[in-house]
Amino acid sequence: MSSEPSDRPQRASAAAFDIRLLDPTDAAALAAWHRTYHDAHVFGLAHSTPRLLEEVRALLLTDSPGERRQAFAGYVDEEPVVTGMLELPLMDNLETAQVMLATRPRSRGRGFGSAMLEHLVSLAGQHGRRTLQCEASWDYDAPADGAGTPGADFLTARGFRFALVDVKRVLDLPVNEELLDRLQQEAAPYSAGYTLRHFTGPVPEDILEGYGALVGSLMDQAPKGELEIEAEVYDAARIRADEQVMAAAGRRRHATVATTADGELVAYSELAVPAHDPTRAFQWGTLVRPDHRGHRLGLATKVHNLRTFQAAEPGRTEVVTWNAEVNRPMVAVNEALGFRPVGRLGEFQKRL
Repeated sequence: MSSEPSDRPQRASAAAFDIRLLDPTDAAALAAWHRTYHDAHVFGLAHSTPRLLEEVRALLLTDSPGERRQAFAGYVDEEPVVTGMLELPLMDNLETAQVMLATRPRSRGRGFGSAMLEHLVSLAGQHGRRTLQCEASWDYDAPADGAGTPGADFLTARGFRFALVDVKRVLDLPVNEELLDRLQQEAAPYSAGYTLRHFTGPVPEDILEGYGALVGSLMDQAPKGELEIEAEVYDAARIRADEQVMAAAGRRRHATVATTADGELVAYSELAVPAHDPTRAFQWGTLVRPDHRGHRLGLATKVHNLRTFQAAEPGRTEVVTWNAEVNRPMVAVNEALGFRPVGRLGEFQKRL
């Protein structure tokens, strides 16, 4: 996410400013990095959900066959004023890199964000990446493409093009059981030939391959606007590695899958519950395989998963999710459940 103002590209002029690779095993350095990142992400937004310190630590310390992540900090007098992260897919999307940066609010307008972005772009190019993607957030009542907001203007001034907007929505908990009953009954006649199965934690071994196929196809099946994204590879090794990251981050998975009469997995919905945040849960992917759409399996799996999660995790106050604004079928499901819009997440892309 970019949090730099929308001034013209400029270089950091302070002689004491330098960018260094973050050592995530250095607890003090990581904590300082996270404070800067956190302050930038919550500044000026009505509803913000930055990653927690424990989650960042897990991402940087746990190896994954699917991607490599490196974090950087820009320092002035040994104090971080800007943070950056480079994410390189290793099993798919091999010409793409994700870049993330955040500038401390009181240090903006001095070119630190520009310098960090130049650093990340240079590294991505050295790794053979030709497409860069970056995100920025703004409030829901701002223009859909973010025009006039600091993050969006910062990126477009530096050669990134707006590609897609996701709407951030929040569902207040607990959801009324009568509403869940009604939605379940609405879906039942259409999904009668399928079996719903819930699990918590690691993916059961007997559905591991099918689950990976669904999760891997999500980025390709979901609306992607102008983003250049291909399907992801989620084999058993990557799924198990990601589960190690989730465990280290203190996140619990609640998932519901739909299977056919012969046991074929054709739909799923997934929630992540952070142990270090006692109030929230995050709705992750929900997907129905294209040849099984029209049976309201998205609604069925989502309602079943939400009901089971809600019973198992009392005391949570909200579920947070993001959907492409053009994804009307899933938006309709979320609106039926009671999700309300609170912000927007813009996805931007640049070709080197």
